[in-house]
Amino acid sequence: MFRDPMTVRAEDLLLNPTNRIPVALCLDISGSMNGQPMQELNEGVRLFFEALNADPIAWASAEVAIITFSDQAEVCVDFQGLSRIGSPPELICTGGKTNLGGGVSLALDRLEARKQEYQKAGVDYFQPWLVLMTDGQPTTAEHIQASARSCNLEEQHKLVVFPIGIGAAADMSVLAMFSRKRSPLRLKGLNFRQFFEWLSKSVVRVSQSRPGEKVSLDLEGIKGWGEL
Repeated sequence: MFRDPMTVRAEDLLLNPTNRIPVALCLDISGSMNGQPMQELNEGVRLFFEALNADPIAWASAEVAIITFSDQAEVCVDFQGLSRIGSPPELICTGGKTNLGGGVSLALDRLEARKQEYQKAGVDYFQPWLVLMTDGQPTTAEHIQASARSCNLEEQHKLVVFPIGIGAAADMSVLAMFSRKRSPLRLKGLNFRQFFEWLSKSVVRVSQSRPGEKVSLDLEGIKGWGEL
């Protein structure tokens, strides 16, 4: 029997009023990601979900959305409790171009919609996280408006942004436009596994704190997967 996704998400908040950590993974699946990069990305995302599911507090608190972009941006997984998602779907390279701005805009739209649902249900939440990963340059001009929106939310303490470049062709100057507080990091090789292990540990650490409390991330751990 079909159930309205809006109803399902509202039920999640009523049944589990735990403080939420919304994490939007905005991932490049354009043609240049075909082959091993796509395989490693899928494995990393799978391990990320496994790590969150293994921690009781993170399992109750974390909500993950997966937004993919190539020619078009799509919601692959929308925000909901991890118990409803189970294992993440396998991402497939669509062979298109890199609509980076469209992906970020859609991710921010979904974050804003979920925040409104939290507020309506009286559920408190931590600053939303946006994880942006791409291996190339944007092929539209949409990233200009999307990056300004991202930085404005960041300055208002309404968003935490992690811009990540994949491979030598990733345009780090473009990624730098999406955050004024965090410089973009370039993934070492195809170390998706190490990155998502670090990300899951960071989410777990935040889930064990209280909304508004400052939490220091593991900067030493970044050296295992990223470089400036």
